[in-house]
Amino acid sequence: MGFIRERLSVFCDPRRARSPAPVSADPSDWRWSDEGTVSVKPQTFNLRLWFAAWCFGTIAVICGLSAFWVSSFLTRSLLERESEVSQEFLESIVTVDGPAMFRDDGPEPYVAKPELLNFAMHIMSMPDVLRVNIYANTHRVLWSTEKQLVGKIFPVNDELDDAFKGERMTEIGTLPDEKLEHVALGQKGHFIEAYIPIRADRGKGAVLGVVEFYKQPLALNAAIESSQLTVWLVASGAALVLFLALYWIVARGARLIEQQQQRLGHMEAFAAIGQMASAVAHSLRNPMSAIRSSAELWRTDQPSGRCEIADNVIHEVDRMDRYVRDLLAYAKSENYQPQPVNPLRVVETILAKQRATIDRNNIEVETNADHAAVRDVVADEMLLEQALTSVVTNAVEAMPDGGKLAISIDSAGDDVRIEIADSGRGIPAELMERVRESYFTTKARGLGLGLALATSIIERFQGRLDIGSTPNVGTRVSINLRPA
Repeated sequence: MGFIRERLSVFCDPRRARSPAPVSADPSDWRWSDEGTVSVKPQTFNLRLWFAAWCFGTIAVICGLSAFWVSSFLTRSLLERESEVSQEFLESIVTVDGPAMFRDDGPEPYVAKPELLNFAMHIMSMPDVLRVNIYANTHRVLWSTEKQLVGKIFPVNDELDDAFKGERMTEIGTLPDEKLEHVALGQKGHFIEAYIPIRADRGKGAVLGVVEFYKQPLALNAAIESSQLTVWLVASGAALVLFLALYWIVARGARLIEQQQQRLGHMEAFAAIGQMASAVAHSLRNPMSAIRSSAELWRTDQPSGRCEIADNVIHEVDRMDRYVRDLLAYAKSENYQPQPVNPLRVVETILAKQRATIDRNNIEVETNADHAAVRDVVADEMLLEQALTSVVTNAVEAMPDGGKLAISIDSAGDDVRIEIADSGRGIPAELMERVRESYFTTKARGLGLGLALATSIIERFQGRLDIGSTPNVGTRVSINLRPA
């Protein structure tokens, strides 16, 4: 009997079944078993890990570059606007004091006109001004915060030349930088170095002179720093949200792929089991029937009290027949015919068939259901009986020394709920994840198809089977089915 069960488990288990190994050109990928067969080491690709690494890197680079460009554009726009406002202010002063202040009257020593001094005083009254040079159209410095520059001519200055052509030349930078003239300012933060052309009629007509100034707008710097911080925080938050959303989608897709692969593996296993089960059914059932009939005849010829051997033979043959029926039911793949089924009637049928074993194990059965209140479910009666039989059998075998088997049917909710609870030894926590795996069993004489068969059948009915267990307290199996 043990030999047959071992051969069945070896032949049926897709993890142990022999199949042609795929060809690999790299011998390092080959694995040799103790039986001399060769298999190829699977090449795994961790989709989640690779996507997380590449996606995070790509999003970080894109969002970082975007945040840098936005913050730079915002900074330059604000500072450009600052220099434009300064130009409008200076030209408004020139309109009042007159253009004569920019006239270059001749050789050194140069003496600034009162109007120019008044003009310079207005410039210095502007907030955050660090340094000022006022040029005539001859490139002579008419006034400067650096006294040694007054009266000097700077003939070679490209930015000054462009300013006299009417262009506002603005350089945006950060202090301190590599230029000595900037380091000499002794400040830190964003600054404006501007060559502003001055016209008499507010932006129209010939350029009278040019004002060069260094300005560090402190209030504007604070606003720029605040806006840059906001831009980077928003970019970081957007990058994180985008990464998490994409990762969730890919992780969900990876789970679906894994589930599809598992289903494909189960389908391949079902095909192998179906072929094997058919052969087993035809090869073993006739000999088993003959053995059982002979044992029954032998039992009738034995005197009372000496039938133990015959009873054992009959019991073992019946157990082998159950294995064959479980294999056939597990491998059954044809479409079932859904129809209304009364679950209470199915439960009563199972209890009637299991009555001898229940009484022998001194198990108390409690059924909590009302015939009038129980609704029918959408199922196949034979398959539902097979699923519930597997659950009840496990419950009975978990209480060899007696206990309580409670079965309840609740039709009050959206689904019909069947609960089967026992007071047996329970299932250890470390085995809960594996109890529904095919061919996994802790029983010395089990085939490991009971809960796998029940789960497969309930899922065919678009239902759900849940298992909860506490060691040394008992196990509860809940089955939810669609009402008819």
